[in-house]
Amino acid sequence: MNRYSNMKNFSFMAFSAGKESTEGGNIKRYIGVAPVKVLATNPTKAELEGLYNTTLDKDVEYTGVQNNEGTNVPYARIDFVVRTDPEKSNGIEMTTKISYFVRKEYRFNRDKSKVQVIDKYGRTAWVTKEQANAHEIPQYKNGPANLDKDYRPAYVGEEDLTNFIKTYLNIPSVQKYIDGKWELVDNPAECEARLDGIDKFFAGDFKELKEIMSYQPNNKVKVLFGVRTTDDGKQYQAAYTQMVLRNGVTDFSKLDSDLADRKEAGAYPTTEFEVVPIHEYSVESTKVEDLPETEAPKGWF
Repeated sequence: MNRYSNMKNFSFMAFSAGKESTEGGNIKRYIGVAPVKVLATNPTKAELEGLYNTTLDKDVEYTGVQNNEGTNVPYARIDFVVRTDPEKSNGIEMTTKISYFVRKEYRFNRDKSKVQVIDKYGRTAWVTKEQANAHEIPQYKNGPANLDKDYRPAYVGEEDLTNFIKTYLNIPSVQKYIDGKWELVDNPAECEARLDGIDKFFAGDFKELKEIMSYQPNNKVKVLFGVRTTDDGKQYQAAYTQMVLRNGVTDFSKLDSDLADRKEAGAYPTTEFEVVPIHEYSVESTKVEDLPETEAPKGWF
């Protein structure tokens, strides 16, 4: 008797009922440089639902703890929800977020011999622990560091966050080049740019940051967007956070160079960027005749 003959009276019910098929949504991704406006800073669940016209299952959390070499280190995530200016972005109006992470630990160089410090104008430099304790200005081959003595150690991630805020608020440089040397501007107070309440971030208090970002509600900054691809082939909108440009900048060469240096050093290994005006990201489909031939797996019967 055929071993399959007894199966004729059985129903094969190895499938669930399934769901009604619908047309899948085409989620667009974008790549390139675009001017954006900040709509919200670390928005609440209700604010996010309004910005994205959606419903969220749970509240959003912006703080947590990360294990670093056996030590639990508090961190804070700063989300800027931004929207592109369609008139300056090839008609593209995209709402997305740019995220920065700050850890509650000072940033040291690889051998821990120097710590990064930040002054009240948002400028950074590397100093030895002895120099930091004495608030000395480090000396380089080409002269002293551009640094005010009123500096403090910088947290991991603080420099990039500070640079974004400085650029977005269009805060001027505290120095100007006159007769072959750098001098302070007439009103240095207009150039101050340091998050002195940053410790509150780790407790979930972002009031200072929200207030700072409200100083120039109509400002824009140019951001480089890309597309990140995960190991399982999923793609997500991404942003290059190490350098952003003032809205009036049209020369992207410094941004291109900075990206190339970081890519060469191993950063953003799964993210594709193009330093060009923003456009829709697309991947050319593989032709059917180019697909490899397949056969059924061996050993089924």
